[in-house]
Amino acid sequence: MARGKGRAKYSAKLPEKMYSYFSSFQDPGAPSFNKFARSIGVTVGDLERFRKHREFEEAWRECGEIRRDYLIDCALTKRHDSSFSKFIIQYEEDAEKLRDENDGISVTLEVIEK
Repeated sequence: MARGKGRAKYSAKLPEKMYSYFSSFQDPGAPSFNKFARSIGVTVGDLERFRKHREFEEAWRECGEIRRDYLIDCALTKRHDSSFSKFIIQYEEDAEKLRDENDGISVTLEVIEK
């Protein structure tokens, strides 16, 4: 999955690899798509491009839930500031809604007769 001169290429093993990364995360901080991308030598933009693959999109959403659960647990156990965890979760939910709304193209056509 290393990045060369061109764009990174999708691999069928990538969804499982990402899920494994998020579900077994032990490093300081919280798991993130940015950290995962760097760990495999690609960009977050590459990962977002891979979301067009159904299996990867499903893994992406599940990893988002794992991350959300991790942040909630950290807030409840006071490992992280609860108001900051809440801010991060809300920010990510808003960004995902915006992405979903902008996924399609909306065109309004008005016909005016003379």
